[in-house]
Amino acid sequence: MAAAAPTQAPAMTLPPAMVASSPKPAAVGDRKVVPVMTDADEVVVQVQVQAELHVLAVDDSVVDRAVIAKILRSSKYRVTTVDSATRALELLGLGLITDVNMIITDYWMPGMTGYELLKRVKESSELREIPVVIMSSENVPNRITRCLEEGAEDFLLKPVRPSDVSRLCNRIR
Repeated sequence: MAAAAPTQAPAMTLPPAMVASSPKPAAVGDRKVVPVMTDADEVVVQVQVQAELHVLAVDDSVVDRAVIAKILRSSKYRVTTVDSATRALELLGLGLITDVNMIITDYWMPGMTGYELLKRVKESSELREIPVVIMSSENVPNRITRCLEEGAEDFLLKPVRPSDVSRLCNRIR
């Protein structure tokens, strides 16, 4: 799934007296206000809404879910958290969560593991384009290699740090 492109709100026309002589873009929350000069000495203000990237975080640990969600939200991502790989697949399959740009999942969870979730996502024609990142507190080289060979974008060792999230920014689609 591709990241949503910025959308434009309807343009507003302001009289020249209300606008400074050299308008500059201004950021307002998640919106970017862009003044545009027209031939009639009017300024048309366009508001571009930056689409938030949506990350699905999957971990059976309440603490780990809270940590990863806090780090992702502080980096301006929209985050949905779930406590199991099975629940993640249910929500994705039923379309209850949409526009997911990345899945970040714990490796070892009861029921379905993060590795099994990775395999199911990569086997699905609707989901296979979503990057999947695996997290684990255990540094097991053959496990890491197996996940990367199966299609994981990355493998993070817990505890996840803000620097890990910034490294992932380029991989989110």
